[in-house]
Amino acid sequence: MIRYKYGPWDNRYYPVIGALVGKGLLAYTRGGKGSVALRPTAMGRKIVSELQGAPAWMETAERCEAVAEHVGKLSGNGLKELIYEKLPEILDRPHRELIRP
Repeated sequence: MIRYKYGPWDNRYYPVIGALVGKGLLAYTRGGKGSVALRPTAMGRKIVSELQGAPAWMETAERCEAVAEHVGKLSGNGLKELIYEKLPEILDRPHRELIRP
């Protein structure tokens, strides 16, 4: 496992979000406590539906479904807190460092 801030795309996070919003695949919406959240648009949902059956994306789709099933009700911050609660040893590790068992 590797510790990331957002994911392996850390340095591309904001440009990718902007591109997905710009292409009409995601839209900004009001989040909890005055924050901003993202939601898929109808076009974004259509593309996801097409891609999830494609062989190149099947494993990713299955992993997304498993994560959603177990922690789908959590916010991003809630998920982070759960990870830190269950794996406290990663708190002091620098980002992008490989974490070995």
